[in-house]
Amino acid sequence: MGIQQIGTTFRQQRQLLPLLMLTAYCISAIVSAVRGSVVLAGNTYYFELTTKHYIAFGAIGLNFLTYFLFRPFYKYTLGLTITIGLFNLMTFPALETTQSFAFSKLKVSFQPSAFLAGLLAYIINFKRVNEFVIDNLTNKPTPEEQGKIEIARFQESVGKFKEKYGSYSIEMLREIVIEKKFVPEALEAAKQLLRERQSND
Repeated sequence: MGIQQIGTTFRQQRQLLPLLMLTAYCISAIVSAVRGSVVLAGNTYYFELTTKHYIAFGAIGLNFLTYFLFRPFYKYTLGLTITIGLFNLMTFPALETTQSFAFSKLKVSFQPSAFLAGLLAYIINFKRVNEFVIDNLTNKPTPEEQGKIEIARFQESVGKFKEKYGSYSIEMLREIVIEKKFVPEALEAAKQLLRERQSND
């Protein structure tokens, strides 16, 4: 397998990266459970899997199943898995850890492993996520307002073409109109220039 083929495969399967990250955390938890201990700050403690770990394992399996068999639903199951993990309702690594940030009087707590997976998913899909947020959270213009915006854009574009075609002869302007190979704004600009010149003659 060449480097180019590897790069193509990576781009095609990059949506799996957040899931693979969470899977790595789960594998580390299973390894710790097999050992029966976990090391924290230089001290060794007894360790066994909890219900939250088993929920996380089930979620990981569900996501792999969805990715390979029901791909259109993968983004929903992954998003739900990351969201539930953020609130520590399931645990991916061996130890349940919580990171907290305080904004004025508001305190926000989340599971770092789920946060990192969510951040990776955002980086991979930042363009689509940003477009979704803008389309759904910003105030959309009414149909009437949208129509006015499109008319204004059309007229502005026509004005630019009129400046460009201002030095064209009548024959050249007629060719633009007859051939109809140009964008609507260019055709309208040519027609307006023809009318203006005919009215002046």
